Amino acid sequence: MSKILVLAGGSVKGAYQAGVVKAVFETGFSPDAIYGISAGSMNASYLINSFGRQSIENDGYIDLNQATKDLNDFWVNNIYAPECLSLRRGTYELGLSAIRRNFEGLLDTTPLREILDNNISMRNINASPIQLKVGAVDIINGNIVYANPSYDHFLDYIMASSAIPILMPVVNIGGQNNMAFLDGGMRDVAPVKKAIQDGATEIICVACHTRNIDGGYFPYGNLLALVDRVMDIAVNECLNADLDWAEFRNECLPADGSPSEFGILKGQSRIKLKIIRPQHHLNIDIQAFNRDDIKRMLLLGYEQGMEEMREYKK
Repeated sequence: MSKILVLAGGSVKGAYQAGVVKAVFETGFSPDAIYGISAGSMNASYLINSFGRQSIENDGYIDLNQATKDLNDFWVNNIYAPECLSLRRGTYELGLSAIRRNFEGLLDTTPLREILDNNISMRNINASPIQLKVGAVDIINGNIVYANPSYDHFLDYIMASSAIPILMPVVNIGGQNNMAFLDGGMRDVAPVKKAIQDGATEIICVACHTRNIDGGYFPYGNLLALVDRVMDIAVNECLNADLDWAEFRNECLPADGSPSEFGILKGQSRIKLKIIRPQHHLNIDIQAFNRDDIKRMLLLGYEQGMEEMREYKK
């Protein structure tokens, strides 16, 4: 494979990402594969599901632009309030789980699982001509797994990829206790390295975080807000490391595109790399967003995506 679209994690900021992807496809980028982490895995899976459905219904033909329009509509119609994704657990329930040592997260993610089951089918995923990989972390051995649709219980891996630690429950793949997974962003927020290892020659990476964390006040006495900020800090650091590595790797390789003749990068060549990330902090509250916030994120992503892709195509 040569062209890979990499979709980084970002919780409900994934709406911004969906807007960017719409612009990316409208300006002519056609990927051979899409790799996603966390919210990026949800966006990637929805797109691949759409491609597969189109392929089945239209004798192999797929419309990339229609798929991204459907993805934007999906956000507006399905993820327009916090309760669409999760429900807060009560104090009594949390206390009881602590006593019984069966903690299942501060939030009940049944609504998110219902969205996944209602909108993504393995029949469609398997019919897509464009490949898919999602990253989730095995919390027993600490390794990241890049699952593809050939994996048993693949939808569980998509769910696990988006399971924010502490906030959300551990996902047991296929219900097996020894297959315990959480958010892939703990290891790899933007899987550009994996895409390069898999043979990418061109990567467009869409991230949901600015380089620096917004320094404004937040209610750190609120446990959900505190966990979200801690994860934002960790994700931001990991994301910067992922993207800086990819850009530095390119700078270390011959500018003419020929393979390096020495060093640890011997035999490797530069790739065409475009990184699109917010220019300013995306101001959206995971505990109190609404449909207008989602529409704002989608539009912001689309407008920035069009601007960035016009420069990229020159």
